[in-house]
Amino acid sequence: MKIPLIVPAARAACLAAALLMLAPLVARADFFKYRDDSGALIITNRFEDIPKKYHKRVKVTWDKDLEAKDPLARRQAAAREQYEQRESARTEQQEPKQKKQAKKGQTLVIEMDETTGEVKRRFE
Repeated sequence: MKIPLIVPAARAACLAAALLMLAPLVARADFFKYRDDSGALIITNRFEDIPKKYHKRVKVTWDKDLEAKDPLARRQAAAREQYEQRESARTEQQEPKQKKQAKKGQTLVIEMDETTGEVKRRFE
C-alpha cells in the first residue's frame, strides 16, 4: 500500500506556517533583558547571545520602553518634536503665498534652487 505524498506535504506546510507565525514574535523584539546568577541586569538585542540557562528568565523590552527611561533619548525626542513643530509652522506660513490662483492661460512653473534646495512655484 502506497502512502500518498499529500500527507507529508501537508505536515510540512503546517510546520512551515507555524514557524512563520512564531518568527515575528522574536523578530519584533528590540531588546531582551535578564538577570544573571550574580544579580546583574543584562540587556542585549541578540537572543543568540543569551546562555540557555537564562532563557526562562528573559523579558522582552521594546525600544519605546528603554527610550522612556533614557534621558538622552528623551532629550532627542523633545528636540525632534520641536523641530517638527517649527517645520509645520514654517510650511503653514508659506502656504498662503503658494495658493495664488492661476489666471486663465497661465502655466504653473516649479523650480528648485540648487544652492538652498528650496522649491519655488510661480505662474507664467
